[in-house]
Amino acid sequence: MINATVHQGAEHAQIAAQASPVRRIGGRMFALLVVAELVLLAGVLGWVLMQAAPMRTPYSSVDASLVNEAVRAHIGGAAYDGLIEVKPGLTVRESNLRGFSFEGAVYYYYVEGGLNYDPLSRGAVDAAEVEILLRDDSGPQTLVIYRIL
Repeated sequence: MINATVHQGAEHAQIAAQASPVRRIGGRMFALLVVAELVLLAGVLGWVLMQAAPMRTPYSSVDASLVNEAVRAHIGGAAYDGLIEVKPGLTVRESNLRGFSFEGAVYYYYVEGGLNYDPLSRGAVDAAEVEILLRDDSGPQTLVIYRIL
């Protein structure tokens, strides 16, 4: 003998669950959500690129090798570069103290490990205020060429 219980009302519960309306979004609402998500992603991508991109493009119009040759000419004495007395008995090249003009811009340089009187070496400008054009390690001493922003 099998005891089976019949629940009355269970049939009504299933019918009531099937009868409740299901809310679904339409095609227009789905398209609107996709467009909103794309706009949000494009905005985030734009913000990330603006944060990662450099603030300025360094020396786009100047060839660094030409400026390097000009500095080497000043250091080597091939270009006229007067001497200035900074302390009694101590003279330096004018271009090391005041920089030199090349194609409309003023460039400064210093030789690492040497005695330099350029604005950066003297502390007249902060490192954040200069833009380094070239760091040349090819010679016996490293040459750094920069300009003041």
